[in-house]
Amino acid sequence: MLKLVLTTVLLTVLGIQIATPAQTTGPADWKRFRVTTEHFSISLPALPDVIQRGQYGTIPVGPPPFPVRKAANSYAAYADGVVYLLIYFANPKHDEQLEFFLDQQLKRNELRNADMLAPNETSENGRRVLNYQFNKYDPRKTFSYPGTLKLVDDKDRAFALLAIGKDQTDASVAQFLQSLEIGDKPSGVDVSEGASNASDVNEPPDTIVAANTASRKAMIIIRPEPHYTEAARRKKLQGSVTLRVVLSAAGKVTNVEVTSGLPDFAGSSIEAAGKIQFIPAMKDGRFVSTAVELQYNYNIY
Repeated sequence: MLKLVLTTVLLTVLGIQIATPAQTTGPADWKRFRVTTEHFSISLPALPDVIQRGQYGTIPVGPPPFPVRKAANSYAAYADGVVYLLIYFANPKHDEQLEFFLDQQLKRNELRNADMLAPNETSENGRRVLNYQFNKYDPRKTFSYPGTLKLVDDKDRAFALLAIGKDQTDASVAQFLQSLEIGDKPSGVDVSEGASNASDVNEPPDTIVAANTASRKAMIIIRPEPHYTEAARRKKLQGSVTLRVVLSAAGKVTNVEVTSGLPDFAGSSIEAAGKIQFIPAMKDGRFVSTAVELQYNYNIY
């Protein structure tokens, strides 16, 4: 014991610090994931689902030169009743202010049917930041979930950090909001093509609750559109596909079944369904699995 004390004193006198464990940027089972092409990393509960959110900006019309369409991608993961989203917006020449992304992008998609409180504006590392609290309602406004939004302005890009299901008083949500790292060489595991929110393990029939008996239906936060395949385009096919899927209590899409529609569109419909992000239905105060019907329409433009 005396030897240990003397050793510690000697190290202190020499100015040598004893190493301590590095601080984490999220709960112990979370990891940091990075997208080097978009110069950021973020802490999430699992490898995120990568969703091509679609370009934004003025649709090219008339003679060239055409206006620039700007890229936007979503990175989503679910855990414990919360959908976590990092949305990247390319913002070349800093054309758009942060308010644009809320009013013209998020309120038309992820934050549709949300009541927003007044923002709190701050600055982080010289970047303008807007923080919002909100309640997101189901389409009929029968129930809602709290949430928080952090918008970050960074020169030729902007970031939206969204947590829907709990607000910033939750420890995991708070750490998620503080975990964004912006830089040319961000740390973390490469996202690459990301994960899928579909599960190969089906829910047993006796665990699936009838949707009309749930106190809260599943709230779908993101429902990506399917891709119109080149093979279908060559055949000039149009039509629809209907799927029956289970939105599980664990936040996964399972038990996917094609109930009607053209076989040519089945694959892209199943792929799109596997990227749905949602908060599961609730019954008797707990999350439950429920079945829903999804219809995807395909038209030639």
